[in-house]
Amino acid sequence: MDLARTFHRPLPVIATLALGVTGLLAAALPAGATGPSGVTDAFGLPALAKSDRYVMTPAARTVRPARVAESHKVNGDYVTADSPASEKDGHALTAGPSSTTARVDGVQVRQAGPDVAGASFGYRMRVPGTGPLTLRVEEAGSATGHYEVLVNGTVVHERKPDTAQAGVWGGPGGQQLAGLVHYDVAVPARLAGSSGSIQVTFRNAAEPGPGARVHAVWTLADAGRTTAPYGGTVTDPGGAARGGTTTLRSDAYGRPYVVYDFGQEVGGKIGFTAHTKGGAAPKIGLAFSESPTYLTTASDYSQDPVGLATETHYLTPGAGRSAVTDPVIRGGFRYLMVFLAEPGEVELSGLKLDFTADPANPAPNRYRGAFLSSDETFNRLWYSGAYTVQMSTIDPRTGRPYPGKEGPVGNDATVGDGDSVITDGGKRDRMIWGGDNAVADVVSYLSTGRPGPAANAVGFMAKGQAASGQIPGLYLTESQGYNLGWGEYAEWWVQNFWDHYLYTGDRAFLDRWYGAMKKNMAWLESKADADGVLDLKGAGGTWGYGNEGKGTYTSSLYVRVLGLAARAAEAKGEPDAAKTYREQAARTAAGVNATLWDPAAGAYKVGPGDATHPQDGNAMAVVAGVATGDRARSVLRFFDTALAGRHGDLTVDKPGGVVPQYISPFVSNSALLAHVKQGDADGAGSLLKRTWAPMLGGSNPGTLWENVNPDGAPRLGSYTSMAHGWAAGPTSFLTNQVLGVTPTSGGFSTFTVLPHPTPGLRWAQGRVPTPAGNVTASWKRQGGTFSLQVVAPGTTSATAGVPADGVREVRLGRTPVWRSGHALRPGVVVRDGLIQVPGLTGTSTLTAR
Repeated sequence: MDLARTFHRPLPVIATLALGVTGLLAAALPAGATGPSGVTDAFGLPALAKSDRYVMTPAARTVRPARVAESHKVNGDYVTADSPASEKDGHALTAGPSSTTARVDGVQVRQAGPDVAGASFGYRMRVPGTGPLTLRVEEAGSATGHYEVLVNGTVVHERKPDTAQAGVWGGPGGQQLAGLVHYDVAVPARLAGSSGSIQVTFRNAAEPGPGARVHAVWTLADAGRTTAPYGGTVTDPGGAARGGTTTLRSDAYGRPYVVYDFGQEVGGKIGFTAHTKGGAAPKIGLAFSESPTYLTTASDYSQDPVGLATETHYLTPGAGRSAVTDPVIRGGFRYLMVFLAEPGEVELSGLKLDFTADPANPAPNRYRGAFLSSDETFNRLWYSGAYTVQMSTIDPRTGRPYPGKEGPVGNDATVGDGDSVITDGGKRDRMIWGGDNAVADVVSYLSTGRPGPAANAVGFMAKGQAASGQIPGLYLTESQGYNLGWGEYAEWWVQNFWDHYLYTGDRAFLDRWYGAMKKNMAWLESKADADGVLDLKGAGGTWGYGNEGKGTYTSSLYVRVLGLAARAAEAKGEPDAAKTYREQAARTAAGVNATLWDPAAGAYKVGPGDATHPQDGNAMAVVAGVATGDRARSVLRFFDTALAGRHGDLTVDKPGGVVPQYISPFVSNSALLAHVKQGDADGAGSLLKRTWAPMLGGSNPGTLWENVNPDGAPRLGSYTSMAHGWAAGPTSFLTNQVLGVTPTSGGFSTFTVLPHPTPGLRWAQGRVPTPAGNVTASWKRQGGTFSLQVVAPGTTSATAGVPADGVREVRLGRTPVWRSGHALRPGVVVRDGLIQVPGLTGTSTLTAR
């Protein structure tokens, strides 16, 4: 890493800071506009209200699909390995001796024969006419599967190995489960012929891996006719969602469907009106997915353990006309597949979603916080992170049952108390995880400004404190209760506890749980060896390392939370306890440096028994102040040379350790803070865009993912939660670090505005909710000038700063406060690369040359 490139470069700037009006602005003003008492936005920035266009939260609780993503007028035929009658009687199955049926990825598949070159099976299938024909194939996902699809003996498709389908969950016989996926094959008209049927064959390649493993096949067209008992039809697929009607008709070997796209991640209960046409009402299937890749009749994985594939909801309407409401919440999805699962005909209308996320918020799309900058990606990331946490905020009576069972899913487990609670994800697990809350809670404070969901989560976990003092990291629904298997998350609880007080000033909350914090800290101290290094072996695992002993990560995190515990002790008027915590932190930091630093790698090891070098431990060592000076700079070089990739930084520098090499947004959040702590705004900006920006594009749900493969695919296949609160770090990073607004004492009674501009960013502004009223801040760099304005409630006090490199003069309003390396006002200092001015209240504007 070129440190001269990555650290702040000299800024030939002039800074102005004007003291003035006591009060606050709800939003930044357009150029030339005036606010209360005549305050003028001198920076010429867009109105902060323009940030509303990035809000992803629906404007109403009733949501309708944005468009039809996929539909065919004619479903000529359908065959599934679920049914011997379908395969053999209806479709003349031809199969070699190695072909069998098996349950893979939670569904029944026909497999040609794992690792058997040339093995095959096939079906005789009806086609509706001589026009363009499409095969829709649902198969068990695989990174290594390789086979051909033939129509009447001619190869029409080669299913090649696909690293994006790498699963990580072990199934029967050590299978790596990626989830059911689908693909389409265009069949040339010349191959369909005029016979009304075709032979579809799946044939393994020379090195097939698991080979062909097919759950179902359709023949689809937009014209033609079906012949009973084959096929089905769809009439006006978009009608049900836009005020009209959609008619689905199916014979015995048919499965007509429509795929609706809501345009982004949503969650809740589906409802519609069904009008049955003659005979018994057919069963209607509702299948869900956050990604089109995993949208199949079996939906994607959401249950734990995986492989149960019970996420598809089946509903049977009444005779005649009836209103149908799905009784089960689907917590997170973008795509909805509506299909007939039985023969019959039904007319659908009024298709809608009852949006259930952030349930206690009466106006979930009206944020108290805001962010706007000159970078479109940053703006989208801020609101994507905010919405990701909203999707993870649920009624605590609608958690995911654990363990999952065969049969219909019911999101009806109790996972907390209160009227809403922040869990890990919208789709799954829908449970409180302490480490996830360490990221998500702050995002909630900064966006919706509602403290209840975070307070409910933090307090609920404290209620489960063990006799040993350990606060559990997980509550496994009412069926299994509190789980003490996550020692690391006992550490994160301390940060969650302190953050709540910092952002809300809730003294009653601090007083109520302070004793629990002290007992939790005592338990952690009991796990520290004589050298201070924390040994959690036998005391629970971490986010990724299982049952870790004496690790860099947990020990550095311990140093961090000891510092937070000291601040809590000071807030409670216990200076001796604060002193003890800081002494313990110094001893642990010294132990980590003495035993876990690897000078050859220029980075810390995972632990004494694992010589690989992790992202989490190294990032946390910098954040916690364990790594300082040359070691901290060396860690950033290690990130740049050993971990950096196209889609983010890897979890570890070498394969073969406890944690595989992939990208963890949760850990990368700490890495962002490490870059900024070392003044490396370039590195932070690069990591932000490489890791999170690709999640926003194309057919993705627009929310932020649980984890990512090195090639950019979801790490856990279809099981991946693509709206996961621990990935929402860009929101807090952009407010706390790029804009620079961070509380330093309870309820923002004191706070800092210390911007860290990333390369190319010309300006940023935002609104931050506080108990005393909103804080607004904005900064702009133009030519040789860096300007910063803060508008704060009169009961608060701010320390604001501007980048120091190359600055000759800083003005507070028209009054110089810094010139030629010397402070001209008491308290003005250079710290962490910024010239900082304390004691600001009301409206203040800084300018630096």
